[in-house]
Amino acid sequence: MRLMLTFSLFAALAAGPVFADCAIPEDAVQIPDGTSATRDEMVAAQKQVVAYDAAVKAYSECLQQEQDTKIAAGGDKAKIQVQYSKLNNAAVEKVQQLADKFNAELKAYKAKSAG
Repeated sequence: MRLMLTFSLFAALAAGPVFADCAIPEDAVQIPDGTSATRDEMVAAQKQVVAYDAAVKAYSECLQQEQDTKIAAGGDKAKIQVQYSKLNNAAVEKVQQLADKFNAELKAYKAKSAG
């Protein structure tokens, strides 16, 4: 019994911070003003948005793996799922807002280019 308690405490300490392994993607994507941007600027912004989206997908996969590991280790499943869901949803919301902003500027760029 004492050995089990010692092992449990060691496992809890070894786990470290709750979300230590998954690095939040940097969202430093710059979206140019579509009414004044060049084609090259819009293409570069699109590539940055796609790269950020891929980073968020990798982050989501990391969160899922980390969540599964903590649940398998005997953590409170409901509590862990809520915590990881909030982190994932925040990252997905950021990428969606970024994509929406890019699409609005792309529409402005196309309207300028058509004129």
